[in-house]
Amino acid sequence: MSSPKTDHSAKKELTAEDFTNHPEVIKCLEALDTAFKKSNRPFIISDVYDDEGNQYVNLVQKGGGVLGMALVGYTYILEQMGVRFVRLAGTSAGAINTALMTVIGDKQEMKSKRILTSLCDLNFFDLVDGNPAAKWIIKKFITQEDFTKKMENWFKGLLITGILLIAGDILFFGLQQKFLLLSIFTKLFFVLTGFYFLLLAFLIFYISRTLEKLKNSGFGINPGNYFYDWIKKELISNGVLKVSDLKKKAAALPKLYLRPENPETIDTLCGDVTFIASELVTQNKIQFPAMCNLFREEKDIDTLQPAGFIRASMAIPVFFESYFINNIPNESPEIKKAWLDTLDEHNPPSEVRFVDGGILSNFPIDIFYNPKIVVPRLPSLGIDLDDSKPEDKSTNPIHWSFLGYLGRMFNTIRYFYDKDFLLKNKFFEKGIGKIPLSDYNWLNFFIKDQDKIDMFVLGAKAATQFLIGFDWKQYKNDRVQMQAKLTKEHIPEIIKDDLKPIKSE
Repeated sequence: MSSPKTDHSAKKELTAEDFTNHPEVIKCLEALDTAFKKSNRPFIISDVYDDEGNQYVNLVQKGGGVLGMALVGYTYILEQMGVRFVRLAGTSAGAINTALMTVIGDKQEMKSKRILTSLCDLNFFDLVDGNPAAKWIIKKFITQEDFTKKMENWFKGLLITGILLIAGDILFFGLQQKFLLLSIFTKLFFVLTGFYFLLLAFLIFYISRTLEKLKNSGFGINPGNYFYDWIKKELISNGVLKVSDLKKKAAALPKLYLRPENPETIDTLCGDVTFIASELVTQNKIQFPAMCNLFREEKDIDTLQPAGFIRASMAIPVFFESYFINNIPNESPEIKKAWLDTLDEHNPPSEVRFVDGGILSNFPIDIFYNPKIVVPRLPSLGIDLDDSKPEDKSTNPIHWSFLGYLGRMFNTIRYFYDKDFLLKNKFFEKGIGKIPLSDYNWLNFFIKDQDKIDMFVLGAKAATQFLIGFDWKQYKNDRVQMQAKLTKEHIPEIIKDDLKPIKSE
């Protein structure tokens, strides 16, 4: 009796170990081991530590669609080196990893492996939950190949086909007067031309109807319901059902110690989490959950759903529908005061509409800055995702592609807040690690498993390079020098107010 055949064609399920056991990731850990333990160089990244020897930092994570897999690779290396997080902030994809790092386990626990397990169980293309036509378009054009070039070629093909058909009509119509047999080709070309333009008219009609539907559905191809349900399930499975649960998780710190003496004591350190979203009705940058009081009275804060904060932060315009908060009690004195004090808005709306926080602030490292702190106790680190193409990084604008030009224009707008802050506070760049991802498309939700692993590896490599090159003593000294300079220059009150410090460094 023959034994049953094994189905080798079945797709292997992706696991967290496929990421963490990758040879390049293991090399990263070995390189860190060599750089610190074997060379007797102490690994010091912060003056704040716990009973287990973990060191604590603040961390902001940049938005970037599916490129968020690289963020997990970066944080995995940080955690393996005993780095933990007091305050977390993120936008879009950065908000997703930030949320999971906040709610999973306790502050002193490593989270990245459990995050990987959740992401391995998630089919990214399920997030594309629009109608079949929308799915086909996204699957057809947004692939590993640069989808913008594919669209450009597609439109060129349509134009050239139309021109060739019309040219054929004219040519055969003229020649059939001399060659009667060509009348067959004349009729054929006229039929093909008619059929082609009929299809083109149908396409234009379909696009116009789709745009009308987009208007009625938050101008988004995909409702975003699948993502909302997924992140809500993740939050609930980790004990976060309400806004108060989220705040409690984010604030819970273990017993912490301060290595050297510092004018600031360890007791003033507070944990929190921030998700950035762009509010379109009043055109403001919103920080969740800190600004929940704009939308509900204190007694009703828990009627808001924490999953909605992450959904609002990642609502990529056109790709996903906007996220709405309705039934705001805008006549309430408490709500009116909150809007006036926070955003200087005298007439609060009864309904607000959110899109991707990256429209206004894709890298919100400024929320960690507190000018009242002279000597920092811990650094504010950031993970930057760099997906710009080499040809579009050129400082010579003549060499830019058309899409590179559009990208530069869009990035000038969305990076204004973040870049303006970094220009005024250059030392913060010492805490930022950059992951090169120019070979990947941030909207490719049909990404292959191998590409997910490769992005994770790139994140791990970037974190390794950052940690080996980071000098906490120099960082701390530069922060002190910066603050001394600002104090000496007497910052105008209007600028001080604009900085809006939240909590201590």
